Amino acid sequence: MTYPSIPLLAKISIFLLTLQIPIAHATADATSVSDEHIRQIVAGLLKEKDQKIAELEARLQQLEHAPKAAPSPSPQSVAATDVKISQNAQPKPVKAPDAQSEPGIISKLGDLTEEVEELREKAKEKGLDISGFFDVNAKTDNSTNQTFSVGSIELDLEYAHNDNFAASSALVLCGNSSGSEFSAPAAISCGGSGPGGIGAGGAGIAVALIDYHQFDNSIPPRGRIFNNQGFHIQAGRFDLPFSSDYQNFANKDRVTITAPITTSRMQFGGYNGDGVRSYGSWKMFNFSAFWTDAMYANDGTSLGGRLGVSLGQNIYRTHKNAPEGIEFGVSHLSDLDKNNNVRHTVYAADLSLGYGFLRLQNEFLWVNANFESTDGTTVLGKPNELGYHSTLLANLESFIHYPVIAFARYGRWQPHNRQADDFDGNLVAINNVSALSLGLNYKFNEYFKLKFEYTDSLGTATQERYFDKKLGIAQIVVAF
Repeated sequence: MTYPSIPLLAKISIFLLTLQIPIAHATADATSVSDEHIRQIVAGLLKEKDQKIAELEARLQQLEHAPKAAPSPSPQSVAATDVKISQNAQPKPVKAPDAQSEPGIISKLGDLTEEVEELREKAKEKGLDISGFFDVNAKTDNSTNQTFSVGSIELDLEYAHNDNFAASSALVLCGNSSGSEFSAPAAISCGGSGPGGIGAGGAGIAVALIDYHQFDNSIPPRGRIFNNQGFHIQAGRFDLPFSSDYQNFANKDRVTITAPITTSRMQFGGYNGDGVRSYGSWKMFNFSAFWTDAMYANDGTSLGGRLGVSLGQNIYRTHKNAPEGIEFGVSHLSDLDKNNNVRHTVYAADLSLGYGFLRLQNEFLWVNANFESTDGTTVLGKPNELGYHSTLLANLESFIHYPVIAFARYGRWQPHNRQADDFDGNLVAINNVSALSLGLNYKFNEYFKLKFEYTDSLGTATQERYFDKKLGIAQIVVAF
């Protein structure tokens, strides 16, 4: 119960004290005032006193039933309280951070990865799968005078509409890497020949397609498309499934930094075009067929495909990047002009052998031109081309207990009567080129890779201004 600031008895005492003055005054004049008059005065005063007491009691009743509220302290009392607290309170010790309990960079990255996975899973529940990557490169002295460069940023989207229809796309922002095949890893990821080629410093759509499928509901926009047994028909823009390196056009899928010479030179960074394609696999066989815009000119069309045989169980197929197993494939492409005359015919064969921790990948390409090239005055002959490469991959994790892959690659390109535009409108001669590449690939996790590569042209060269005989590259690839 809360009482007024002045107690009731104190108020009554003060009131009675005030009565003494008129009573004393009445006693002093008793000789001149009758007793009856005195009684009247006293009765009036007592009546007034009873009224004030009743008012005080009513006020007490109101205070007893009113909500409790803490009285506002005066500034003096607040200051006194602060002084008392400051004198008596002991400072609370600050706990030093525990090195084991304090999250480090690795644990924070792990938490971030879990959050990203949760977001991806929520999107995937609605039929949308989101992924992507970007890479940063550092190079030794080279003809482009670039030391650091961003290769490309890619965002991959997959959407499953129902059990038979889906769509996927790859949106690419290309960095500022430029130059020869030894100094432009971004050119592969950004798309090569055909309408899908974007080029250094550009942005656009590398892949965008709609898909009808049976049995296999995996619709990767790029990379290894033969993940499961199934059948697909697609329309839009895509990488042509020709030979075997199309699986590695995106830098996150490639073990090395640069592409083999058969891709960088003979496919102009990788076949990519608009059109229709079909692919599928059944037991040990897989196939692909395509009909697109022309690969070697601005008019006409290209058509072709690949037939592959995988020996052994499907879980060992190289399309799944497993080291074990054998796969062999043959490919064909015919490039036609607007009158359906054949301009170029391209033949290819690929062979992949894997056993234990080793895997050997091989490609052979032959481009047969059906026309004579000239330099304006002299007929130079047919600009045919021949190229091949062999790449050995060694997974060293079982030996050094770190996820490291060492690689060695030798490639050879032999153009016949070939000329090229040297970035300024002038034509320069292209000679036979060899390339030996050595390097390491360290995989921190599914989202972060670090690569090192050294390439030597073994004394061969062309007259191109951006040709580097020797080049070292380091690359960081971050996937999400």
